[in-house]
Amino acid sequence: MFKKLLLLVLAVAPLSLCAQKFAHFDYAAIIQAMPEAKAAQADLEALYKQYQAELENMQKELQTKMEKYQKEDTEATPANIRERHQQELQEMYQRLQQAQQDNSDNFQAEQQKKMQPVTQKVMDAVNAVAQQGGYVYIVDKNAAQGAGIVINEQLSTDVTGAIMQKLGMPESAAKPAAAPAK
Repeated sequence: MFKKLLLLVLAVAPLSLCAQKFAHFDYAAIIQAMPEAKAAQADLEALYKQYQAELENMQKELQTKMEKYQKEDTEATPANIRERHQQELQEMYQRLQQAQQDNSDNFQAEQQKKMQPVTQKVMDAVNAVAQQGGYVYIVDKNAAQGAGIVINEQLSTDVTGAIMQKLGMPESAAKPAAAPAK
């Protein structure tokens, strides 16, 4: 009896695997085509340039002050003034380092704040396509490659277009423009 049950399970198992549906999509193409992502990216680039300009100004100020003190401080300059100059330069350098760290932290927080709703919108669309299509798994093909996962694209359905439709975008937005004929 046990052998018959085992044979039945082994015979049915491959059939159940064939009935499962798998899909993949191109997350990067979807994000690049989304107007919300483009707007967020433009905002982030502007913020990055602002932070970069602030740091460059601080670096120039530090460099200018350092050059000034190098010219002013000679053997005839009292030790307490040289020490004060060194301390001032050290404090300016520490403020520059702190500003770099603060800007980096603020930029990451702003990036998270701006991109999280975009990412959530894409994942909601992926989940909707998975539910409607009856897919067991939908995998981002770019992330899969980085994780060492191989996708047989002949056996897996590309649902990038369906996800873009769920997002209200034309499917053609994800396709790269054709190369001009020579």
